[in-house]
Amino acid sequence: MRSIGVATLGVTTLLCAAPAQALTISNIDPKPHTVTVMAGSDSKELTIGAEKEADAPCSEGCKVKLENGDVYELKGGEAVSIEDGVMYVDHSPDSDVKDIPDVDPDAASPQ
Repeated sequence: MRSIGVATLGVTTLLCAAPAQALTISNIDPKPHTVTVMAGSDSKELTIGAEKEADAPCSEGCKVKLENGDVYELKGGEAVSIEDGVMYVDHSPDSDVKDIPDVDPDAASPQ
């Protein structure tokens, strides 16, 4: 019975260790910004202090609405920043994927 308890604990730890697809929003500006994060039917308003950051749930995609009305659609897992009231994507999970086509250097050179 003891081995079942240890196995259950191991499985629980693995499940809890699965990475959450949070969205990290950094505010570079010297004033706070309020954003609305909409994920599915949930909507959450966040006020991000000057030169601070906050995490928002965005596991299966979300939309972020800035105070000026601009709406950004994100996949989840990105790190974004607000600078001069505009949102920039600093890092996207897709940027880790190398999408460079294979090129045969011999095929490109004239013979």
